[in-house]
Amino acid sequence: MSRSVDFALVEAAKKNPAHFAPLYDKYFEQIFIYIIKKTQNEELTGDLTSQVFLKAILNISKYEDRGYPFSSWLYKIASNEVNLHFRKTNKTNEVEIKEKDVIHLLDDIESVNTIDLQDKLIQAMNSLKEKDMHLIELRYFEGLSFKEMGDILQISHGAAKIKLYRSLDKLKIIFNSN
Repeated sequence: MSRSVDFALVEAAKKNPAHFAPLYDKYFEQIFIYIIKKTQNEELTGDLTSQVFLKAILNISKYEDRGYPFSSWLYKIASNEVNLHFRKTNKTNEVEIKEKDVIHLLDDIESVNTIDLQDKLIQAMNSLKEKDMHLIELRYFEGLSFKEMGDILQISHGAAKIKLYRSLDKLKIIFNSN
């Protein structure tokens, strides 16, 4: 049902950009939350979120429905904006990691949940390459489906799943070697 509603909203916005407002209203909060988790700066997040929606409205005519939710297209734009910001400012992208997310990830790598192991996991995650960390972040910290991950990364959902499991394997190796 939501996809058909989104399709109708997108088609209306393509015909007249003034009809983009319902899409903005529907997705603003989740895109804002996605960005603030990456930046940890509310003012910067507001600026980047504005850029995301500005680019979306300017390029809505180029949007093609490829079977993914419209939100995936917005997440892709948001990811690109955040990465562009960090490249321009020569800063690294720090990820906010909540204890419940770490415990969930520890469960997936079959470890005992203790504070020491949580710290060890965070150190191991910091050793990963950015692309591997991004996959883990999308799945475990953003809670995205493989289909949504695939759309953001512009790969199939099967490829997103394989890449995530390879990244988890790398994390397990680093985690177990420390």
